[in-house]
Amino acid sequence: MSNWGKWAGHVLRYITSPKHEFLTYKTDSGIYPLEDKVLLAVAGDWGTGTDEAQHVTTEMKNVHPDYTLHLGDVYYVGDELELQENCLGGNGKGVKWEPGTKGSFALNGNHEMYACGDAYFNNFLPKLGPYDPAGNPQGQKASFFALENRHWKIIALDTGYNSTGIRTALSFLSRIKRIQWLRKTSWFKPSCKLRPEQMEWLRKILPSGKQQPESEAIVPALILLSHHEYFSSFDDWYPIPGQQLSEVISPNRPVLWFWGHEHRFALYDCFGIADGIRAHGRCVGHGGMPVDRSAVPDITDCNCVLYDDRRYPTDEDIDVGYNGFITLNFDGPQLEVTYYDLFKTPLVKEYWTSDGTGQLQGPIFHDVNAALKQNDPAYIKKHSA
Repeated sequence: MSNWGKWAGHVLRYITSPKHEFLTYKTDSGIYPLEDKVLLAVAGDWGTGTDEAQHVTTEMKNVHPDYTLHLGDVYYVGDELELQENCLGGNGKGVKWEPGTKGSFALNGNHEMYACGDAYFNNFLPKLGPYDPAGNPQGQKASFFALENRHWKIIALDTGYNSTGIRTALSFLSRIKRIQWLRKTSWFKPSCKLRPEQMEWLRKILPSGKQQPESEAIVPALILLSHHEYFSSFDDWYPIPGQQLSEVISPNRPVLWFWGHEHRFALYDCFGIADGIRAHGRCVGHGGMPVDRSAVPDITDCNCVLYDDRRYPTDEDIDVGYNGFITLNFDGPQLEVTYYDLFKTPLVKEYWTSDGTGQLQGPIFHDVNAALKQNDPAYIKKHSA
């Protein structure tokens, strides 16, 4: 309850202030090129300043990624002071988000927008982006972007900009009462709608729209990154971005979608709402906040195929799960995704292939950690090598 009081107090300081201007690409494409062989390390909901967050960023650095990516949320409201202490190191007194050897990127979350997004846009984005030849960050120009090589296109979306307002308070109705239809609907919660400028950008970087080009050129498979979840077996759904994306991505071209916001690690079978895209959902919002556990995955529309419900041992008498992060290891058309806890213990690996026509082949699961076997359904066994 004390945390909610702090959050509310911080939000009240900014509630009458206007949002930061939504930045867009005026001169460049917003597409950053990747090598065909590249390693990314990803965490969500990391910016807490806790010992566990420090473990996560340290172990991410220890896997020597080319780039690190944060899926959003610096707590409590991501203003300049909290960004300095919980994300930028606080002059040696806080926790610092570690970049990769070639740079770093970060998405916008609802907590950054509680402080109107000012610190995120003004203080964080200039410290991000790929490094120049002298090893200095070139800056991330906007809160959405794409990373691309010949076989893969990673599209990072800003679902945070439209994630605050009066509906934030109403969204607690679905959590308190555990009413499934309330959790699944877009009512009584922020829309997380993609801004028109972002949709226009998507039309440019996916110029073929729903149709795949008729040529012999390699068509990259699609991976999405966002802060908010498209669907969930445990918590709220935010379906509107998935509906908007159906304008530029065919439901016959499923994507691999990594998101945060919900503080847990969970993997889903391919699923999509009737008027939205289809996605292999991956919730990795367990980067720094206390991780939710002991909830039953009671929404079965989207099949949760694996989740981590282990209790994390702490000095405090609190019932929380394990924090963690993931790596995406690209090698030409092959992708290996490894899910780690905060001590860099591998929990599961999955393998995907980009088949050259824009389609994903997979997943194939390897090395499911024995500690997760209790949540290991037939789907995992069926798709394990």
